[in-house]
Amino acid sequence: MQHAALFFLLLGILQAACQGQPPQTGHHVIAAAVRDLLDRSYAGIDYATYRARLRAVEAVSAEQLNATPARLHKQVEEMLGYLRVAEEILRWQAEAGNGYPAHTPIVSRWIARYPFLRAAVGAHRADVFDVPTALMLLWDKTDEVLRGLQLKSAPL
Repeated sequence: MQHAALFFLLLGILQAACQGQPPQTGHHVIAAAVRDLLDRSYAGIDYATYRARLRAVEAVSAEQLNATPARLHKQVEEMLGYLRVAEEILRWQAEAGNGYPAHTPIVSRWIARYPFLRAAVGAHRADVFDVPTALMLLWDKTDEVLRGLQLKSAPL
């Protein structure tokens, strides 16, 4: 009898502690926004549209981060990092075209941040940073993290 009373007392305390807490589902909203941007990007997207869509994803992420489990914040930031570098590359492409010398400070900075971007150097021409390859690499990494985020957010 004492065990049952203790159980219900603890259950009541737990329910009281959980009341008023917002549901931790913000990552679902963020994931939907990122998926929409990725789908549009893979289909072909210009810099102005990408920039606007990325700003929308950033706004949703900022708004929903408090409603996202803390253990998933790192993945959200990782995806945003990839998407932001893709924006820089798209801006660079809009200003100068598709092929760039691989040994420029900005390309070196991107590769230092994300070493996998080295695969975009010489992808089609020697010593040229290939923008479409770099974008695909970044979007594929974002997609990989997004899929992991969705798996980790599944109920236990």
